[in-house]
Amino acid sequence: MPDDVNTATESPYLDDEDWQIAFDPYEGNPRAALTLGFHLAELKRLVSDLKKHEAITALDNAIDCLFEHSDFRSAGRELFLNAIEGKLTTDKEEVIRHLGIKI
Repeated sequence: MPDDVNTATESPYLDDEDWQIAFDPYEGNPRAALTLGFHLAELKRLVSDLKKHEAITALDNAIDCLFEHSDFRSAGRELFLNAIEGKLTTDKEEVIRHLGIKI
């Protein structure tokens, strides 16, 4: 069977390039990127309870890549993480509104 560069990998886990390819459809659609961020944060929480560190690392990579497609690029990664993890304070929500970012 011929070697297929798409299936022959050193690691079974997704890397940054894999996530960038997966999230290409989110380019220009920051609202959908934010929604997916919510889902990934919840998945990360569930997986972390199982102590699956490799999966958490992969999900962190996904969230970092997804951040690049969100409106939060201008506001910062911390606000993005707080938003998708449901940890926004009233003050931070006000900052987001002031910046014109819709959540």
